Amino acid sequence: MNVYSMSRLLQQALLAVVLLASWTVASADPDVKQANLPTGVKLNYVDTGPRDAPAIIFLHGATDSSHSWSAVTPFLSDAYHALALDQRGHGDSDKPADGYSIAHYADDVIAFMDRLRIQQAVLVGHSMGSFIAHQVASVYPNRVSKLVLIGSAKTVVGNPVITSLWEDPIGLPGFQDPIDPAFIEAWQTGPNPVDPAFFAKVLSETAKVPAHVWKGVFRMLLSDDHSYFLKDITAPVLVIWGEFDGLFSRADQDALLAALPPGAQWIAFPGAGHNTHWEQPQAVAEAIRAFLAN
Repeated sequence: MNVYSMSRLLQQALLAVVLLASWTVASADPDVKQANLPTGVKLNYVDTGPRDAPAIIFLHGATDSSHSWSAVTPFLSDAYHALALDQRGHGDSDKPADGYSIAHYADDVIAFMDRLRIQQAVLVGHSMGSFIAHQVASVYPNRVSKLVLIGSAKTVVGNPVITSLWEDPIGLPGFQDPIDPAFIEAWQTGPNPVDPAFFAKVLSETAKVPAHVWKGVFRMLLSDDHSYFLKDITAPVLVIWGEFDGLFSRADQDALLAALPPGAQWIAFPGAGHNTHWEQPQAVAEAIRAFLAN
């Protein structure tokens, strides 16, 4: 066999490997879909569970993606239609130059529900996603059957951690693409270890978020105070908090519960951090399941 033939065989073998890898990746994510919304963005989302079951829409935190819920939804998708969004600016969804207000995000959720013909859904929001869920549940109360808030607060306005990060480095002119991987890892690392493969994917998803989205989201968190409207929520509420949450304190939980209508349930996870659903996904899923069963 001559060198040219060997080269051709090698190229063919490499091509076969690439095609096999591509097929494997596609097969591993058969439930990833896209929705073109009238709000002007195309959102990716992960769709699992029976289509005729009650819908749960999962809203991730700042710079996260639908992957944030990948360890939780398997414990719920037997009985619920689980829909985890890549919200605007995140994951593989559109990343417009602007439109990063809580109102824009909430309108995306309603447009997504309309697109999939979901009249009413359970909303599960973490951190930034919880504030978007607040907004949807208070402005569109008839569209939300129950509300689960993880790592949440009454408002982020004045929060010392987010304020400090805005002052240096996120709000500075020098905070530009590509985002420093060391900063991404520090931002996403909590007090407890999580599955290494899961966390590696978290970091890769965060790296997809461009600097203008970081800036837009942090500016929104520090300026959009809609806490007055929490009293307008009519859906039953479950609040989940990790006692080692470095972003929102126990005092923040007390303020949130005081602002919500009476009857909101509250669960504290001992030893857990801000990303409780990463650290204890099965326990969080079981808490959600129990809440929805009542």
